[in-house]
Amino acid sequence: MRIGFDAKKIVKNLTGIGNYSRCMVNALSEYYPGNRYVLFAPSKGNEQATGRLHMSQSVGFCYPSHVPGFLKEWWRCRGVVKDIDKNHIELFHGLSNELPFGIRKAHCRSVVTIHDLIFLRYPETYTRMARAVLRFKTRYACHNADRIVAISEQTKRDIIQFYNIPPEKISIVYQGCDSIYYTKVSDDKIENVLRKYGLPARYLLSVGTFEKRKNQKSIIEALPLIDDDIHLVLVGKRTEYEKELVSAIENCRVGGRVHVLHDVPNADLPALYQGCSAFAYMSYFEGFGIPILEALVSGVPIVAATGSCLEEAGGPSGLYCDPFDIKGIAGQIEYVLKHPEQMALRVEEGKNYAKRFTEGQIAKAMMDVYKLTLSSPR
Repeated sequence: MRIGFDAKKIVKNLTGIGNYSRCMVNALSEYYPGNRYVLFAPSKGNEQATGRLHMSQSVGFCYPSHVPGFLKEWWRCRGVVKDIDKNHIELFHGLSNELPFGIRKAHCRSVVTIHDLIFLRYPETYTRMARAVLRFKTRYACHNADRIVAISEQTKRDIIQFYNIPPEKISIVYQGCDSIYYTKVSDDKIENVLRKYGLPARYLLSVGTFEKRKNQKSIIEALPLIDDDIHLVLVGKRTEYEKELVSAIENCRVGGRVHVLHDVPNADLPALYQGCSAFAYMSYFEGFGIPILEALVSGVPIVAATGSCLEEAGGPSGLYCDPFDIKGIAGQIEYVLKHPEQMALRVEEGKNYAKRFTEGQIAKAMMDVYKLTLSSPR
């Protein structure tokens, strides 16, 4: 089978959809090496991103030829259709809520992964231009794909609700996380990483881009209600929302207990996860929530928000609460810290639950989608 992928995020994006896309291609090429996987990328991107791709004889790239730089995005959105045909692609997979315009003119079937419809549920979290682009591209992809992949039950419900798509056209294939989180980190490595960032032995961890929807502010506001020797480590990308977090830290007088980290190398994250006392994630809406899965396989207790799909990602071993109930958040975190034996049992339950998100399981589920798409009448 010759399968094509939109690879813009694979070669450029170091988080979120970039990680999802690389994990998907890595899993498919490892477990189904007999296929040919062609990555259609507008440029070679950056080495840090492509370095996380497991290159093999079954994986190759297609770049735009004789296309000026300013037209490379046009090639990705429309011109790529001709190259899809030239490469004899049987199935094209749009990995990030979109498909090339004119995809139905290509001599192949198409699948699109829809991660979330947050731009419709919470439009205020996007700029007007970003909303317009996402609405246009996502609607087109949902109505023109032969099959849709949703990354959670929550996303599937949203696709049905907002786009009136028949449920039978949608398959759920969960996300995985990078294999580095499955490896046990040595105590020395954890100690070295904590020393590198000036962190104490006991801390809560929260990983995610600093944005209003991720709601790190609620964790900061809960911190004064938690034992003084527990610190909070926030790992994320710099954004305007960080100013609100700084104000919250000052207002709550917890400046000495909060550590804000940017640009943390991928290699340091497993140690930060495995060294923490608990992982806290209060995002009030997600498509899936990969940091929850990273915490599960790292073997740490989870306190997460209700309201979207985090209970789906974290399973029954996690503790959950309203993302805006500050006392509730503090209470759940205190429970984790004061009941280590119970938490040890929950951690083991979490690791078992996470087995449904392994690369092998995800690769099989996606390959089943591909086979179903190719065998179904158009």
